[in-house]
Amino acid sequence: MAVTPSGDILSFVARNDGKWDLYRVHDWLSQHPVKDRLSLAGYFSTKDRRDLEGLSSRVFVTADGTYAICVGSAEWLKRKGGWAVGHAKSEDIFSVVNLTTFKVIGRTRTGGLDLYEFHGVEMDAQDRIVVSTLSPGLPRRGAFIQLAVPSLSVGPKCSYDLASDKNHTEHSVPTTVEACGQALRSTSVDDYLRSLTSAASSPRTFVCKDATAEYCPQPSHFTADLRFALGERTEGHDVLFGGWTETKHTYVLFSISKGAQIGEIGLPVNDSVLPKLTVIAGQDYLLLLRAGAVLTVYELRDSSDVP
Repeated sequence: MAVTPSGDILSFVARNDGKWDLYRVHDWLSQHPVKDRLSLAGYFSTKDRRDLEGLSSRVFVTADGTYAICVGSAEWLKRKGGWAVGHAKSEDIFSVVNLTTFKVIGRTRTGGLDLYEFHGVEMDAQDRIVVSTLSPGLPRRGAFIQLAVPSLSVGPKCSYDLASDKNHTEHSVPTTVEACGQALRSTSVDDYLRSLTSAASSPRTFVCKDATAEYCPQPSHFTADLRFALGERTEGHDVLFGGWTETKHTYVLFSISKGAQIGEIGLPVNDSVLPKLTVIAGQDYLLLLRAGAVLTVYELRDSSDVP
């Protein structure tokens, strides 16, 4: 899920037939929201399910709100008797949608780019799509490529080894120095990769002041105006053969100014729910998207009640 600068909500939903759907919702605070749907062909389908280990969909939007990038990612791993056999295989499919015309203007996929087994996809501060990959086993190696938007042209592949110093802190050591220099300029590999996954503008000095709070660690999501934060609590118990079952799933809301918990929202157990904190016209909201299609909106206020 993503929110455009104008406040439209975007959701990218996988479908069994390989024609995945991009939804756009306008005027979602009104009595009559407007929903647009765009079908994107060429993604993973039931034909790809053999040895499928994981499947995910994501959507990114450029800072100016001009383009959406719809990403489908899959990972396959052969198993026998529950044990992995051989190495995993991953692939990502990308489509760029012009949000003015609401039409697809570019497509590509990572097959044939000579990447490692495990993939992660993010968008950097320059509106480039970044595919980061890691190798299995030892020695630990990684690499990333950058895809320009909207052209999806592929930049140089920056490869690196992961090494630990005397304090057992892991660092990235470039092995393709020239390519990494072209991709990063003066930024280090570690700083760049960290910027892709760290919460934007999250206050590192946030400290919970509520000694009675049931759950009060460093939250993982923050509103852009740094007024509210969101944490997550999952409860469960062990089952036979070393498994674990979830019995309770809760989002916990915090007031940053108070440094205290201000509310909880119970979630369906073992269901897919995506959260998004956003600010529209000075008002903070929490958006929860269930199963890629059911949207719930919470208006956030500094009170002791659940919004």
